[in-house]
Amino acid sequence: MLRLEWTRLVNRCRFSWQGVRHVWRAEPSFRFWSLINIASATLALALPLSGSERGLILGLGVLVLAAECLNTGIERVVDMFGEDHTALGGQAKDAASAGVALAAVAGGVAWLCVLVW
Repeated sequence: MLRLEWTRLVNRCRFSWQGVRHVWRAEPSFRFWSLINIASATLALALPLSGSERGLILGLGVLVLAAECLNTGIERVVDMFGEDHTALGGQAKDAASAGVALAAVAGGVAWLCVLVW
């Protein structure tokens, strides 16, 4: 039982890493957000912030990357069902993109709160 669960965990990690590698190679926006996160994390670690503030900034940065991965997945599924533009496909892609944008706004709001208050 324990061996089976360990194998499943290893497989989940391997498949997840494959997904991250694919998104890194295929999506310029993921690379962009990764660079923004490196700058943000560097700043968060360099400034005299509390542990909670650092955790919030770093966690929201990871959330943006997760949203970008989900956005890529939704785009792939929509494209899998046809290259023809449909209203529903466009709405799905737009909604996924909005999720990335809102996660990024949340990170920006967190930075504003940390720096202003």
